[in-house]
Order: sequence, then C-alpha cells, then structure tokens
Amino acid sequence: MIGTLFNTVAVTLGSSIGLLFRKHITSANQTQILIVFGLFTIALSIDMMSTMSSPIDIFISLLLGSIAGQTLSLHSRLASLTEKLNMGTGFIKASVLFCVGGLTVIGCMEEGIRSNYKLLYIKGIMDLISSVFLAAALGRGVLYSAIGVLIFQGTLSFLFFIVGSNISAELVTDLTATGGILLLALGLDLSNIKKFNIIELLPTLAILPAVHFLHGLLTGVISEVIL
Repeated sequence: MIGTLFNTVAVTLGSSIGLLFRKHITSANQTQILIVFGLFTIALSIDMMSTMSSPIDIFISLLLGSIAGQTLSLHSRLASLTEKLNMGTGFIKASVLFCVGGLTVIGCMEEGIRSNYKLLYIKGIMDLISSVFLAAALGRGVLYSAIGVLIFQGTLSFLFFIVGSNISAELVTDLTATGGILLLALGLDLSNIKKFNIIELLPTLAILPAVHFLHGLLTGVISEVIL
C-alpha cells in the first residue's frame, strides 16, 4: 500500500497547488488545458491498446460492462452523489484518468505480488504534475479524486496480493488494453470531440477476468471433446 499512499498524497498535493493558481487562469486557458490533456490521453490510449491477447474477450466484456453500467445508472448516481457532497464536476474525469492508465494495473500488480513500489512512485510523480494543471482547469473535484485513487488502487493491490502470481500475463495484457479503450473515451470527452458517460464503462474491468476464465474453460472443454 506504500505506493498507493504515495500516489494519493501526490494527487492531493498537486491538486492543492493547481487550485491555488486556478483564479489566475482564464476560461480560455482552462479549455486549452483540457484539450491538451484530451489529446495526450488519446495518444496514451493508442499505445495501451496496441497489444491484445484476446480481442473477443475485451469486446464481450465492453458490451456486458456498458450494459451493466447503464442499467445501474452509475453515471447519474455518482454525479448526484458528488453534487450532494459538493465535490465538483472534475471528480469523475480525474478519477478515471488517474485510475485506469497502464501503470495502474501493472504498478498495483507489482505492489501486491512483489511489494515493488517503483512503478507507482513513477505514476505518483506523473499524477502530481498532471493534477496541478487538471485542478486548475476542472476545480476541486480533482482534489477529491485522490480518494478514488486510494480506494481503487488500494483495492486492486489487495486483490493482486490475494490472487498472487495466479493471474495470467494474458489477462494483465487485456486489462491494460481495456484501460486504454476507457482512456480513449476519456480523451475524446476531454477534447470535447464526443461526450461519454465513462463511469458506465468501468464494470468492464470487473467483468473481463470472468470472461477470460469462461473462455479458457470453454476452450479446454472443446479441446478435450475433439481429442
């Protein structure tokens, strides 16, 4: 959890600095910052999506995940909750940006399985810099996203600790690629190209391991029948 705590503190510190400078940044500057973040996020997503172990598993998981998210009205419920708690509009976008990147999955895996915090330290420094500019553009919601980082990364590291080395390299690859797809949606949203209720796509990350398992099980059964 040391890496996750470092990342949480980094987002908190960076966001606080960004909020101090927010009043000195014009509306046009804020829009420009979001566009740059959007374009950079799209570039990162392309790199993350470049390698997929089982594209069909990712596709099925995205379909099921988006349907589940929409059915559960995750976006409207979370938006309503953040509004009640006066957390600002940037909470959801910042949380997704900080939590579904490629370094998150691999970094939490290293933390949970090997107690290696190096990748999360690197991610924390990157998030510190990003949160300064993001908070200046989106407001205090970015500061509160540190809570999302703590909960999401802490849970992920704990799950990797419990599962251990039993998780396959193929699943890690596909989780990273799926995170890339979610980041692509976020990048398009931040760039104001296309609006997405990104939070409703997040169940995909929970569904993918189950789809991977069932696919492997089905493949094994078919192989035995054929042989």
